[in-house]
Amino acid sequence: MGRNGTILASRVREAQNADGGFGPRIGLPSEPEPTALATIALDDERGRTWLGEHQADDGSLTLDAGVVVNDSATAYAAIALGAGGARERALDHLEAGLAPDARPTTDVPFDASLHGWAWTESTFGWVDPTARAVLALRLLRPGSPAIDDGVGMLRDRETVGGGWNYGNRVVLGEDLEPYAQTTAAALVALQHADPTLEQRGLSTLKRLWRAERDGGLTVALATAALRLHEDDDAGASELAVFDVFERSGFMDDVAALAWAAIATGPALAGLAVVR
Repeated sequence: MGRNGTILASRVREAQNADGGFGPRIGLPSEPEPTALATIALDDERGRTWLGEHQADDGSLTLDAGVVVNDSATAYAAIALGAGGARERALDHLEAGLAPDARPTTDVPFDASLHGWAWTESTFGWVDPTARAVLALRLLRPGSPAIDDGVGMLRDRETVGGGWNYGNRVVLGEDLEPYAQTTAAALVALQHADPTLEQRGLSTLKRLWRAERDGGLTVALATAALRLHEDDDAGASELAVFDVFERSGFMDDVAALAWAAIATGPALAGLAVVR
């Protein structure tokens, strides 16, 4: 890890709360997603302990916002947790947690046989939570039949020309535009799964991250995706990560800081899917 990567990791470490977890911003109460990402970035035992202590009986790690319960951090938590019962329960929850059946329409067409994963219970499958679950299962339970559903869903939701929007590819007859952040998330999950699909996504990502380069989470995720795919553009995007950090400190967004530390440091090797 170079000097800049060490500074990023140190900044993540500074965000750790007294209870061992991490909040969405420095100084805020601990939550599952920033704790899981920071734990991956730092290989942090206190973070793993916090995740284990906050795991629900069904294996999930949830953020209860009152009206909805978001369990999308469970996939990152499974990666962050060490081998053992807590990790297996998290993976069990992912396998059992595919989005429910949904009915396509002429305005919103999609393959109804593919579900993916949702942000919250009993809702439509979206690209980002699906990418998270696919990554965790491919890394930790590669024989899971749920992987084929997730990869198929990402293939079905690819936007025209490559890359991904947040949820669908067409709405009301209009082709939706891809975004760098969702495209990067999908590519992290799809390593070696579908070379043609990945190549279109990479071509799109290399255009989009430059257009969206002021977003800390965007350039961090883009760098992770490009490095995992061994793409030559990773060097330029990594420089952008350090530039954004120097100018903004990622506005103390812990998830963005953690992804930046992962993308530019040794923790990224733990997200590499073996061919």
